[in-house]
Amino acid sequence: MELVPEWAPNIHPMIVHFPIAFILGAIGADLFSLVLRRWDWLRPATVALYVVGGASAVFTYFTGTWAANAVSVPAAAETVLSEHSNLGWWTMWFFGIYALVRLGAHLWSKTRRQVAVQGVLFVIALGGAYLLYETGDHGAEMVYKYGVGAGQVDTTRAVAEPGLTVGTDGWQWQPQSARAWTRRVRWLEGSADTLQTRLDTLDTGSVALAVTPQAPATFVVPDTLGAVRVTAEVTLDQFEGSVSLLHHVQGPRSYDYLTVEGSTLRQGRRIDGDRSTFATGAAETEGWRTIRVVGDGTHFRGYVDGEMVVHGHGDAAAPGPVGLRLKGSGTVVLRRLSAAGL
Repeated sequence: MELVPEWAPNIHPMIVHFPIAFILGAIGADLFSLVLRRWDWLRPATVALYVVGGASAVFTYFTGTWAANAVSVPAAAETVLSEHSNLGWWTMWFFGIYALVRLGAHLWSKTRRQVAVQGVLFVIALGGAYLLYETGDHGAEMVYKYGVGAGQVDTTRAVAEPGLTVGTDGWQWQPQSARAWTRRVRWLEGSADTLQTRLDTLDTGSVALAVTPQAPATFVVPDTLGAVRVTAEVTLDQFEGSVSLLHHVQGPRSYDYLTVEGSTLRQGRRIDGDRSTFATGAAETEGWRTIRVVGDGTHFRGYVDGEMVVHGHGDAAAPGPVGLRLKGSGTVVLRRLSAAGL
C-alpha cells in the first residue's frame, strides 16, 4: 500500500486532521480533569494527548511546507496561502512548547495536583485552540473556495489578449508588435534601442517575441501594485545570462527580484545597488517554461511550471511597478508576461 494515494496531491491532507483531533481531545480531557478531580487517570492521559498533539502539529507543519511546493495556487489564493503558512508556524511552535511545559508540570510533583496551575495552563491552551482554528480555517478556504489541490487545473495559460493591457488589478502583455510595446513601458536601464526584437510564429501557430539585448536592459510597466504575482512564459534555450522578474520596484537600483540563470533560481532584494539573497534553488529550465514569482507581505516564492523552487522571507516591500531585466548574450523568447495584484 502506498503512503500517498494517487488521488492525493501530497501527504499533508492525509495527516492534517491528527493534530486537530489530538489537541482538541487534550483540551476536552483537560476540562474534565479539572472538574472530576477524583479521576486521577485523566491527568496523565491529558498530558499524553498534548504531547502527541504537539508532535503531530510539528510534523503537519513541515508536510504543509512540502505541499506548497507541489500544488499550483491561483493568484487569488496566494495571500490565503501566506496567512495559512504564518498561522501554521505559530501553531507549531505554540503546541510544541506547550506540550513540553505540560509534561514538565506533570512530572514535577509540586505542580502535578495544583488546581490553580492546571487552570492557568488550561486557559493558555484555549488561546492555542484559537490559533489551531484559524490555521484550519485558512487551509479549508484554499481547498473549498479556491480548489487548491482539488484536481489540479493547468492555470499557466491565460485567455489571449493582444498587446499590453493594463487593468485595475494588474496587466498582461502578449505579442502583437515587435516594437510598439516599448513605448508603453518605462526604461530603468538601457532603452528600446538596447534590444533587437522580432516576432516569431511558433509551431503551434501562436506568436512570441524574440528579444536580443545588446547591453543590460531593464523596463517596468507603469502600474503600481502591492502584493503581486508575476508570470512569464519564456524559453531561454538561445540565451546565455540572467533573466530577472522584478517586482516592488522603487528605482533603477532598488527592487525585489527572481533571477533565472541557467538552472539556478535566485530570489532576493536590491537596495541602492546592494543585493541580499532570500533563497536559491535549482530547476529544469530548458524548453518552454512558465516562471512565476510571488511577493506577498514577508513571503517571496518562486515557481517553475507551477512547482515551487524557492521560498524566501524578508521585510514587506512597499508597492511598486513590475518589470523585466535582461543581462547576457543571445535571444530570450517571450510568449507572455503578466502581473496580477493579490
